Parts: sequence; structure tokens; C-alpha cells
Amino acid sequence: MNETHDVVIVGAGPAGSTAAQVLARKGLRVLVLDKAEFPRDKLCAGLLTWKAVDVLERVYGESAEGLLASGVFNAAMPGYCIRFRERVIASGETFYPFHFTNRRVFDKHLLDQAGRAGADVRLGCHVAFVDPLAGVVRLDDGREFRGRYVIGCDGAASLVRRSCPFDTAAWKAGMGGALEFSLPRDDALLAGTVHPDLHADHPTVYAGFLRAGYGWVFPHADRLVIGIGGHSARHGREFRARFREFVEFLGLPAALADKAKGHGLPYGNYLTAPWHGRTLLAGDAAGLVETLFGEGIYYALRSGELAGEAVAAALTRNADPAAIYGQGLRRDILPELIWSRRLRRVLYASQQWGFLPLLCFVRGGGRLLGEMVHGLRSYRLLLPRAKGPR
Repeated sequence: MNETHDVVIVGAGPAGSTAAQVLARKGLRVLVLDKAEFPRDKLCAGLLTWKAVDVLERVYGESAEGLLASGVFNAAMPGYCIRFRERVIASGETFYPFHFTNRRVFDKHLLDQAGRAGADVRLGCHVAFVDPLAGVVRLDDGREFRGRYVIGCDGAASLVRRSCPFDTAAWKAGMGGALEFSLPRDDALLAGTVHPDLHADHPTVYAGFLRAGYGWVFPHADRLVIGIGGHSARHGREFRARFREFVEFLGLPAALADKAKGHGLPYGNYLTAPWHGRTLLAGDAAGLVETLFGEGIYYALRSGELAGEAVAAALTRNADPAAIYGQGLRRDILPELIWSRRLRRVLYASQQWGFLPLLCFVRGGGRLLGEMVHGLRSYRLLLPRAKGPR
């Protein structure tokens, strides 16, 4: 069996669904393949910033209010807190609330939207082979699909990326990792003597537990997501022990850390030219994750949008997709990843002197830091990037 499509997209997460949405709305023949059946669970803290919601409004025509009303978003909170262990470094409210979503719900919603736009979505399909030059994608059952272009959106362990001649050693050296679990809001453990952050109505991030990483408590409507993440090469086997320490700090049983699930996290190993032959990479597959706070959803959405637009231009007006995609990445994504990594290195290196360097940075940046996280200002010296709601 051999089918031909304009575009074959491998991976149906936010990057893949967004690329499919862009292409299908232009009337192109789009095939989306994923090994999972949706809805499926996905480890993720599930926080969306203003810039992520901006993409959803532009590509899918959906507002934050509508997504809250439909249950795709389950909470919206303008407050935040940053701690160095017990000490509060900063707290307050940003100009725009953080929105929270369960990836099981969010990813299926986006994929359903892409399907309604005309994408051919096929789930439970295990991709075994990709030829990035010929645009061939073969499943483990022998079925083969050919695309005039292929977009790889299959996550940090991407088979599509591994089929391209990128530096595997450099990729592995830059990988990070995360451990995470969730507790229902009505769990009996939360009724005991626990840290007050577990009852707060705002997200909290914590420095001081990892030399190159951070912990978090993110409150969803029905559950708390608790995790820790950082650079794998710097922490290695001590990840679990540090997570136990963090969980005990919160007043919870350390055994919860032992049962937590882990996942790989691109941590500064982004590809500056994520394409080869007829193939483009987007989202985690290209390492497009901001490494100071670990934000990945926006970069998946935006890179999926950019990849879709680039391939659409190639198919409809014979443009060079790599040139168009590269231009978009250099404008909207790569500067943020480069400068956030530089900032991360400085701040994490300074932790040997305690909380003062972080305190000076956060207090000195003031409200501009909130605008930076939400995307109105750049990680590059807090320069303005975009206009948003006031």
C-alpha cells in the first residue's frame, strides 16, 4: 500500500495539529500520523502564557474565554510566586493570567480541530522508517506514505529527527529531564500540615533544589501538578533524590517522588536549522523549548504554525520552505531560546552565592519580567516584542 499526500505530519501533539490546521485550511492534502490513540496522557505542567493563547486565537479562532467555558482550559490565574527554597523572591500578578490545561484534553481538542479543517488523521500508527529526502514514511506494518513534504512533530525522542543527519551527540548532551506527579485537590494528604503553596491560587516555581533546574507547583482546577526539571548531564542519578527533598519540603511523603513519572526535556539543544531534504522539524522534535522556565507549549504551537506556513508556500507558489521557516524561527523563536539559555546559565551558576543574585534579577526586572514570560518582551535584554492586552 502506497499513498501520496501533499504533506505527511508525524506526531499529533500541539505542533503537529497546528501545522495540520494551517495546511488543511488552505485545501492541501494533509495526513497526520500518531502512534497513540487520542485522548492520551502526556506529562506536562500544562501552563499557557499570553503568547500561546495568541497563537490559538490566530490559527484556531478560539479565545481564552471560550476555551475556559468549554473546559479545554480548566483555570486562569494572574498571580505567581518565585521562591529560593523557603524564601519568597517575588510574588504578585501579571497583566494577563496564566491558563492551565490538561494535555489529555488540550491535545485532543487541537487534533479534532485539524480533522474538522480537513486533515486526514490516523491514530495507532507506529512509524518505523522515514526517508527525509524522498518524503517517504513507512509504518511497522509495512504501509507506506509519500509526502511532497514531511513535518516531524514526534517529540524529544523523534524518529524523524534521528532519520536526518543531525549531531546525535550534541543532542544528547543538551537533553534535560523532568519528574512529575499530580494530586487531586481533595486528596487527604493535602488536609494535613503541608506547605501553604499547596493551597495557593497561583503557580509557584522554586530555585535552590537543583544546580541547573527548578521545581514547580501548578494549581489546576481539580489537581495540583508537582514536578522538578533540569539539565540531565548536570544532575544524572541525583534527580530522584532531589525530587524527594523537594516533595518533603512541601510537607508531602517522599514516596510520592519515587512513584513520579519521568520524561525527556530538550534543555538548550535546539536545532537552528531543523530541516533536511523534504523534511522540517517542529516543537520538541527540534528541541524548541525555552530553558529558563521550561515553556514548551507556545514553541510547539508557533513552530507548527511556521512550519505549516512554510510548506504551504512551497506547495502553492514554489517557494523555498527552509528559507521561509528559517526566517520565521530566527524572528520569533531562536532569539528567545538563545537568550533564555544565556540567562539560565548566569542565574543557575550564581546559585552558589545563595538567593541574592536571583533576588536582584527578579526585583530589578519588576513587571517587565511578567511581560517577558508572557511574550510581550524578549529574553534579549527585555526588549519589546509584541503588543498585547493591557
